[in-house]
Amino acid sequence: MSQDNKSNHSALSQKIGDVYHYYVAIDYLLHIEKDMWDKCLIEKYGDIVFLNKYGNQILNIEVKHHDNDDELKVYHIDFQKTLFNWVKDSSKYAEDTQLILFTTSIIPATNPLYNWNNLTENKKISLIVENSNNGSSGLYKNIKEYFEKIKSNEKLKEVIAKFEIIHSSPNIKQIQDQIKSRNYFGIFQDQEEKKEKVISSLYGLVGEGLKDKDTWEISNNNFFQKLKESTDLLQDKILRTDSDINIAEINTKIDSYKEKRFIKKLDNISFGNDIFQLAVDDYAKTIIEVSERMKLKTSLEYDQRLDSYEESLTRLVKDKKNEFSYKTSMTDEEKSQQCYFSIMQSTKIPFIPQEFNDQTTFFQKGYLHILADDTAKPKQICWSLKPKDLK
Repeated sequence: MSQDNKSNHSALSQKIGDVYHYYVAIDYLLHIEKDMWDKCLIEKYGDIVFLNKYGNQILNIEVKHHDNDDELKVYHIDFQKTLFNWVKDSSKYAEDTQLILFTTSIIPATNPLYNWNNLTENKKISLIVENSNNGSSGLYKNIKEYFEKIKSNEKLKEVIAKFEIIHSSPNIKQIQDQIKSRNYFGIFQDQEEKKEKVISSLYGLVGEGLKDKDTWEISNNNFFQKLKESTDLLQDKILRTDSDINIAEINTKIDSYKEKRFIKKLDNISFGNDIFQLAVDDYAKTIIEVSERMKLKTSLEYDQRLDSYEESLTRLVKDKKNEFSYKTSMTDEEKSQQCYFSIMQSTKIPFIPQEFNDQTTFFQKGYLHILADDTAKPKQICWSLKPKDLK
């Protein structure tokens, strides 16, 4: 093979390795719990590093891509140099930092490294020592070059205890498919083309970031903002109508709900069965609808955004009660009743997340009753304007 051909092959292997590296980073960005990390760094302190809000490393991932299914050996440079560098940088790690060698290399059951992740640090060190000798030739070259220089380092045990191997890792196509299977992409269901466009956008974000510089970093907030922007461009709103609920499956008999807190709060302002029945219908349908929307949701900040919706509804009730508290020539009970009707007839607050095109007539009303029924927050939604109930 000519020198030029060797050079071309080396450049191609490097390029494929970079592509693989970026997709591994994207997969981790999508499946690590959002609250765990504050920044992601690439090619700084390691191939992929996640920091928490205190600046401590929680994950340090070394990514090793090979064109062939090489078998990882104790004396290979992937293993030896990775361990060497981690020991050298040990002062940067917190007590709970995870160190991961993420490699396409295989580790069959006959390989001493096969059970590596389940071994104690002492057994891991013994395993390295036991597999360091190349017969009559003495130590393997990489053992001499790396392990021999750190085997007496006082930090070796601490580092090796954090050291895990993820081996036989998927190829680029399989990593892409793995990314598409993450919960975030549930909003697209089987729309593979849209998933691929979002992933391409994320790949561009990483690739462009490393185009003219050696390192790349992104904050948690910026990543999820970019992810939302790329998703929103492709996302069709999910239409929800009254007909989406199977009424036959819902028990809406008033007697089944008489002991519920939301009914007692209506009874407290002297409403009767006609209003109870409307409330029960909306409440029961909304319980089912919430479950359906949870199935359709994107996992992106869903709980936090749902909290925002609940806060908006609570504010609606508070503002209306303030307005009606200044009405004159009405008893407290009449104020409470009229305020309730005004709230139920209010303009619909967009359900969060905003990918839902909510055309239902019951959802907002039903969700207000769900909040009114919350035993953990009994005063969160209370219809009464009676002075004793406002305390």
